[in-house]
Amino acid sequence: MKEWLKKYLGWLGFLASVLITSIGLYSEFILNIKLDWSIFYSPLLILGATSTIHDILNEKYFTKYSEKVKNRIIVFIITITIGMFLIS
Repeated sequence: MKEWLKKYLGWLGFLASVLITSIGLYSEFILNIKLDWSIFYSPLLILGATSTIHDILNEKYFTKYSEKVKNRIIVFIITITIGMFLIS
């Protein structure tokens, strides 16, 4: 599973952001449902978080740190992302 995440997590974040934005555009312009557009900033947040975690797993960042420290940084990024997602 970790190898799959190391390879495709950036793409997963990109696809999530495209999917959420597409749903918002579809509902706004085709279904004529008025939405609060502040929730559509969250795909950028998700994309940024998954890209950063992807780079940490591929050892582009924090190369001198142990796996334990890297895992704590990843948990911190996920926690902040979920918190900001719930606030928006």
